[in-house]
Amino acid sequence: MDILGYLNQHGPELQTQALTQVYIVAVTVLLSVTTGLPLGILAARSDRFGEFIMGLASILLTIPSFALFNLLSLFILNFIDPSLAFGDPPTIAGLVLYAQLPIIRNARTGLKAVNPAVLEAARGMGMRPLQTLLRVELPLALPVILGGIRQATVMVTAIATVGAALASNNLGRTILDAVGSSTPNRAAIITGVLFVAAIGIAADTSLAVIQRLISRGRITAAAAT
Repeated sequence: MDILGYLNQHGPELQTQALTQVYIVAVTVLLSVTTGLPLGILAARSDRFGEFIMGLASILLTIPSFALFNLLSLFILNFIDPSLAFGDPPTIAGLVLYAQLPIIRNARTGLKAVNPAVLEAARGMGMRPLQTLLRVELPLALPVILGGIRQATVMVTAIATVGAALASNNLGRTILDAVGSSTPNRAAIITGVLFVAAIGIAADTSLAVIQRLISRGRITAAAAT
């Protein structure tokens, strides 16, 4: 069966799986930014904490995804809610852990790169630390922070497919079923991979456009002054 034939036969199923894949990626990125950005800010403020949290995030990336997802599934099963132990929840939890490193690293790098003279000028204008962070540091560091979010998004888009082993009905289901059958279906495997790649490329391209527009705005503003 060729790819077009497989698409015609399994189109609705692939559409459902693709939507689940997008949902998992979107929720993961949102939760990862919510947790990783504050950690990146703290890492920029304290070198000791920065070294610790970066090291921890690096160690998490060395854990095989299948093992991590299963450990999280067991944890949820025994200590949180058995109804959430399989499917999307342990997949999203594992992906959030994986996404921390690029987000924390870029947030820390971007904040540390802010010109000290700009910070001194902000303080001279009477800005408090929180005002300086929100109105000066984060806006200036935003292009670098978005770079980390882009890296995290592409990474979790690919790794999310492993969640199919825990009954998550994403595009990994198509790939896993095709590989595990007695006669592997190459059309199904290629189709699943192409769909995953398309989602990753679309997400990365969208974020790249936003990043480019923000960077261009910074340059235009600097030229105007």
